[in-house]
Amino acid sequence: MSSIRLQSLTQGDIRKQILRLALPIMGTSFVQMAYNFTDMAWLGRLGSKSVAAVGVVAVLMWLSSSISTINKTGSEVTIGHSLGRGSTDEARRYASHNVSMSLLISSVLAILFLLLPSLFLGIYELESDVSAQALVYLRIVACGLPFTFAATAFSGIYNGAGLSSIPFRVNALGLALNMILDPLLIFGLGWGTAGAGIATLTAQSFVFGLFVYRLKKQDKLLDCFAFFVRPDRIHSGRIIRIGLPVAALNSLFAVINMTLGRLVSEQGGHIGVATLTTGGQLEAITWNTSQGFSTALATFVAHNYAAH
Repeated sequence: MSSIRLQSLTQGDIRKQILRLALPIMGTSFVQMAYNFTDMAWLGRLGSKSVAAVGVVAVLMWLSSSISTINKTGSEVTIGHSLGRGSTDEARRYASHNVSMSLLISSVLAILFLLLPSLFLGIYELESDVSAQALVYLRIVACGLPFTFAATAFSGIYNGAGLSSIPFRVNALGLALNMILDPLLIFGLGWGTAGAGIATLTAQSFVFGLFVYRLKKQDKLLDCFAFFVRPDRIHSGRIIRIGLPVAALNSLFAVINMTLGRLVSEQGGHIGVATLTTGGQLEAITWNTSQGFSTALATFVAHNYAAH
């Protein structure tokens, strides 16, 4: 049996239930946004070129994060439906499929970034020294994509179970570690942009490890579901039908930002790119707020719809 009690979303005051779900989800979104923003804030002390280099990769990570919502949204809705019907076994199968799919998708994306970095960085037509810094940073953080995608799927699984406060606490610890490592590696060891990337990779690996520990040892959520299964057509097909439209919409915003980035790069060089990407990080505060409520509402409706 699970050692953590699943939250019932079919009883009690609706407003309180949605707020209790939404506020930690909003906090988790802010934390995930703050990784790149923290790197850019520290690297700003090195100059605008470093900010532009990290900002370019931050947009690629935004695109990656958008793709990861396939399994985040898929987890929240499918597990919400399963638990609303009272079927823990079905919820466990969907949890396993979402994690397996997230690891597969992230591995393919990481390989693309590692083997064809110029295909993505070349969009901005940056100066050679800025592109060189961006390339170093991209290669480092790309190695952490499987950790990030899996952690996102884990967050969706907890959200689907009505336990959104746990992903917030886990991700907040990862951000704290990143904030400690950034100045140590960037300035203390003099690693510059590479140091920022290593700090982010280390923090993301820590978050992944902490999630695994909580799922397997501490919370034993859904009776310790398997992380690796062979996806079948029924479960994976339903996850894709639910999660792909959300991922496509979010990805569209990232692609538009990349198009704007090319335009400002042509007109203002790396200064224009640094300005656009920094502004984009601040703009994310507003849509992270609305997304927190939409995610909570999706989970709440999934439970109650399935429970009739």
